[in-house]
Amino acid sequence: MSNTVLAILVMLVSSAMYALSFVLQYRGTQQSIGLDTTPPADDASGPLPAGDKPGGGATSGEPGGDGSGVARLARNPAWLFGVVLFGLSFLVHLVALSLGAVAVVQPLLVTELIFIPPFAALINHTRIGRRDWLAILVVCAGLAGFLTVAAPSQGSEIPSAIEWTILLSSFLAAMAVLMLFGRGRGDTVRATLFGVAAGLANALLALTAKGAFAGHHPTFGDWLADPLVWVTVVVAWLTVGTTALAFRSGPITASTPAMIAVNPVVSSLAAMWLFGETIRTTPIALVLTAACTVVVILGVYVLSNSTAVHPDEAAPRAPAADRSDAD
Repeated sequence: MSNTVLAILVMLVSSAMYALSFVLQYRGTQQSIGLDTTPPADDASGPLPAGDKPGGGATSGEPGGDGSGVARLARNPAWLFGVVLFGLSFLVHLVALSLGAVAVVQPLLVTELIFIPPFAALINHTRIGRRDWLAILVVCAGLAGFLTVAAPSQGSEIPSAIEWTILLSSFLAAMAVLMLFGRGRGDTVRATLFGVAAGLANALLALTAKGAFAGHHPTFGDWLADPLVWVTVVVAWLTVGTTALAFRSGPITASTPAMIAVNPVVSSLAAMWLFGETIRTTPIALVLTAACTVVVILGVYVLSNSTAVHPDEAAPRAPAADRSDAD
């Protein structure tokens, strides 16, 4: 079995773990601001979970009256387990990155949305519709076509300190601009911009991890002495934070497609510059690669709007005033 095939298999395992992490983190963030997937208490279809009150369980008119939004989130078991699972998923992700090119591994993150509907349906007690199954098949076909036609290959270049500095500065600056610009916008625009920022954070994490953990460190001490290792740790925490903010900023049906689409595209392009990775660039290959990418994006859009994934999006949402801590 080649390293590329093994990288694909390992990354599929990681994507399944990320998917469950995604469902748990989203459930936890919604519970922490009183927007759990269970309808409001005065809705005939069911009560709020124990301990949650309309408007986020606040006693003073603001969500999280028993503490700050961050403290409330940190006490949520679903979110905490989701974060722990995210860390384990990332370790498996590192193994995949050490085996294959970023341009092979990162596009497979889209398969998170293939695994999310079954997990979400199980946790939220919802059904997976025929449209969702069709979208899953479309995403699988698009990804298979992309990997076959583009045929990404691993590069051998070692980025310089200047290149890493340029990469980190540009990504962090772009994330800051997106989030600052999004804060004053409506829910959908804010969620989209925050989702793009979270996608950039995830892409940056994959790139720094590839550089730090796929390199050669003769001893454990050499590994610990590599500054890029610690940069990766910081970026990992930054990724968790920006993802939580994206989930809390507005409709997740806006933030999710942006997050999942931006990550593989940006990280693959950046890897070509950093590591010298390549894809087929003949005219026919480029046209077919673009077509496969469009097919995947359409499938991602359909799945990101699935009621199995986001059952609360079809239910009445809490008034905007009750979600002020998300701004």
